[in-house]
Amino acid sequence: MSTRQTFHVLGSLFCLFGFVSGSWFLWLFGGFFFFMTEFHRWWLRRLPHFIHVEWEAEQSRVMPGTPVTITVRMTNRSWLPLPYSRIRFALPEHVTVEGADEAKPSNKQTVVQLWLSLPRRRQIERSFTLTPHRRGVVWLTEVHAELIDLFANEDCSVHLPIAFSLLVYPLPLPIPPLSLGETEPFGRRLSRQRRQEDPTFLRGIRPYMPGDRLKNVDWKASAKTGGLQTRQFEFTAHPRWQVVGHILPSFEPLQQRYNDETNERTISYLAAVAVHCRRQSLPYELLLNVKQRGKEFFQLTKSSGKAHHVHVMTQLARLHQYMPTQLFGVLRRLEQTQQRETVLVVSPRIDEASAEAMRRLVRRGHTVVLLDLSGDQAVYRRIEPTPAGTGGISREG
Repeated sequence: MSTRQTFHVLGSLFCLFGFVSGSWFLWLFGGFFFFMTEFHRWWLRRLPHFIHVEWEAEQSRVMPGTPVTITVRMTNRSWLPLPYSRIRFALPEHVTVEGADEAKPSNKQTVVQLWLSLPRRRQIERSFTLTPHRRGVVWLTEVHAELIDLFANEDCSVHLPIAFSLLVYPLPLPIPPLSLGETEPFGRRLSRQRRQEDPTFLRGIRPYMPGDRLKNVDWKASAKTGGLQTRQFEFTAHPRWQVVGHILPSFEPLQQRYNDETNERTISYLAAVAVHCRRQSLPYELLLNVKQRGKEFFQLTKSSGKAHHVHVMTQLARLHQYMPTQLFGVLRRLEQTQQRETVLVVSPRIDEASAEAMRRLVRRGHTVVLLDLSGDQAVYRRIEPTPAGTGGISREG
């Protein structure tokens, strides 16, 4: 028999004795037990309004392996203390937690528990550290609070809404040396015209060399260093780059093969290419063979600024539950461009249709470079302009 049922029985007995004996005291004492059960129902119904949880993180965008300090503020707005209250929530399995009262894996999740004692009309804080180890979004929409009930032996649980999200960028993997900027990856000049420099954008300074123009000498820097220093400016012409990422299906039923680890490696190399382009201030356009918003592929317009880089890394971090399409469809789209461009294809596996599409791009005047991820080490392979039906992919160190 529960405490509520016991109170009902005691209240009924005291009211019955009060009716038989005519004692007002027994009537009031019996009514007190009924009042406690109704007050308990009202307390459970109003409890979410009395308790408020705030969740604050020192960072919202991190790399894998970066510890993040979380501060939990829990407020008790009622006039009753809440001792030994427990907050329980679940995080992804790859997230490790330090500073919590309990953190254990369960059903591919990390279940975390915090014990708090809330005084009446007060707020308390609790801090712990979580460390994500994989890319993605760590988010929480509610926490489960378990409190000591007024009757002390019945469950009193409340779901408290919160708003928390932590974006984990993909970890860039080391890529072979890639010469960007005024030349192509294999050192060929973009055009036969003499390179021009734009004096509007200063790139830096270097020691003076014979043949430098005197008007480009930085006299202030020369006076500070004790030797002649020459200004360096940004180039007026930059290559047109298209970065194409090849995402495989999560599961291939014919081969009975899962490609999750392969796709994670591909996304990490795409992140490495994005970081390299950002450091070189190189504008590029990102294309992925995944469906998005009714289109057969994902396309991010060409740019080289910080906002563009953050957008690219954010999309790579949120690339979950995707539906891949054929790679050659994205390459066929590039055949419609009128200007000659350099296409960098990042792929762990190239089929014959995609290889033929890359050879067609080469015959149309484009430069196609394949970042081959099929081996343990990523290597560049340049697509040679050979006739259709023959080879055409040669390895470049």
